[in-house]
Amino acid sequence: AALQRPLGVEVPSTRHRRRRVAVLEGFSLHANTAVHGHDRAGLGRLCRYGARGPVSEARLEKLDDGRYRYSPKKGAAFTVTAAVLVKRLVALLPPPNRHLTSFHGVFAPNARLRPLALARPPPEAPEPPRTQAPSAPSTRRQRIDWATLHRRSFGTEVLRCPCGGTRTVNALHATRKAAEERLAQLGIRPPSLLLPPPTAPPQLALGV
Repeated sequence: AALQRPLGVEVPSTRHRRRRVAVLEGFSLHANTAVHGHDRAGLGRLCRYGARGPVSEARLEKLDDGRYRYSPKKGAAFTVTAAVLVKRLVALLPPPNRHLTSFHGVFAPNARLRPLALARPPPEAPEPPRTQAPSAPSTRRQRIDWATLHRRSFGTEVLRCPCGGTRTVNALHATRKAAEERLAQLGIRPPSLLLPPPTAPPQLALGV
């Protein structure tokens, strides 16, 4: 319907006789739909309906002569040129750096009666008696451990043992020598002793 309105022409005010539905001066109000708070599927449909775009790409068709035809759900289809289509689409875009929701009447930002229409803030709870001076909040950011990083990034549980138990970190060694000494204390052979010694490529041992 927004694409069918001529540019620069004021839309006449209309009133619907349906209950809890009204259209006036370009604004529409629809309060004829009720969804129960526990109806999650109904709430999802209502949210998708309210978040839908003003133009459906499935109803827009490009003709062979370069013009565009739009077939609304109700009413006759109409054809416009590409330039006119862009102008009408731009008119639907909200201004930059502006809120997408604008309030009018008593809910307007500078309305004189706005404080009377807003909900009253809840009463402030009394402060408990202070027994000691509150500690200063820490400004240091908490570091995320490596196991959590692996789970968030790769979806792997590095602390889960194949036997079904949970691994624990006993120590952290920054050098290979310290790691081998720790393995020796646990009675585990270092990985370097489990691998065969490196050898030269077999091509060098072939006689020419």
